[in-house]
Amino acid sequence: MKIIHLVVDDKFIDSAIREFEGVSPGVHEYLLVGGGSPPYRYVRSPLIQAVSRGACLARLNQPDVAAIVCHSLPLSTLLMLPEMPERPHVIWLGWGYDYYGLLMDAFPEGLFMPETARLMGGLQPRGGLPRTGSMRSSVLSAARPYAKPSRTELSALQRVDFFSPVLPNEYTLLTQHQPQLRARFIRWNYGTAEDDMSLGTARCQTLGADILVGNSATPANNHLECFASLARQPDLDGRRIVVPLSYGDGDGAYTRHVVQAGQKHFGSRLVPLLDYLPKDRYIEVLTSCGHVMMNHVRQQAMGNLIISGLLGARMHLHRRNPVASWMKKLGLPISDLVQPALQPLTEADAEMQARILLAEYGRSTQRQRTRMLVDTALTPRI
Repeated sequence: MKIIHLVVDDKFIDSAIREFEGVSPGVHEYLLVGGGSPPYRYVRSPLIQAVSRGACLARLNQPDVAAIVCHSLPLSTLLMLPEMPERPHVIWLGWGYDYYGLLMDAFPEGLFMPETARLMGGLQPRGGLPRTGSMRSSVLSAARPYAKPSRTELSALQRVDFFSPVLPNEYTLLTQHQPQLRARFIRWNYGTAEDDMSLGTARCQTLGADILVGNSATPANNHLECFASLARQPDLDGRRIVVPLSYGDGDGAYTRHVVQAGQKHFGSRLVPLLDYLPKDRYIEVLTSCGHVMMNHVRQQAMGNLIISGLLGARMHLHRRNPVASWMKKLGLPISDLVQPALQPLTEADAEMQARILLAEYGRSTQRQRTRMLVDTALTPRI
């Protein structure tokens, strides 16, 4: 029996293939639907097969398919769910963008803070967007960037048997706000601390005093509010403000506003990262940042947080972010972004933080989760 993976052209996929092949080689097939032919932008694995939508559905209907694993759920895959055969399990590995529309009621004030919402309201097309919940020019609607799913989409989601969000407490939010969904929880995450989130075994280094702000050129970072708050801190002498902006902004308008705002507050101390950096080079940049400030209200930037946490940085998170409550539950020394402490972590706290993160996201833990997912996928439906 086979497990069919519906993948997308993204930087997470090759590491996922490595993990699944490491646990059960030869059991998996990886289909990229409508993705054209290689070379792709991110994926490099030779195991990936580019197929049309029709060819994909034909393969899914073959009798040797035990399960279908959806790596994220773009609209094209979501609309395929009702056409999938009844017998295989459907497992959805959520990424965030694909399920936050389901969680909008959990964030009544929206995901964008007031200044960011005003900016995004002004950047949106004035003609209006057809989907309910899409961003328009009002501040409140701009603060709710993820459209609530339609009845058709909610109906399609009933085909999902197992769901793995990025964080377990997001599944709790889902069951609270979408009780009609039938998907059961399964835990799985992309990447491992040793292979994808550190330079070998390098952890708990002596880090620089710079401050990393955000993880991408997306408004959910709430850069403008973070800059304003950070500029009021008295202990900024000699610190650079490092801002990753290499992806997430289609036309560059949001990036330009962020850079202008950052230069206004910090002048030449602002270091915007506008070009994509290879992983090793990016981690080297992170070693200059003893502090990480993520002003998201939603779960985001987990890779950055895990890498920086392993290195020994102090993590400052918004108190409403599910990541903050999850990491505090793990016992990590999380700082509140409203009143950030700009002292470095003690050596003991940094070592404890690295141990906890390694236990949660290390290779051995991930392999156990992958084995459990594979066993679940290959268990015949009762």
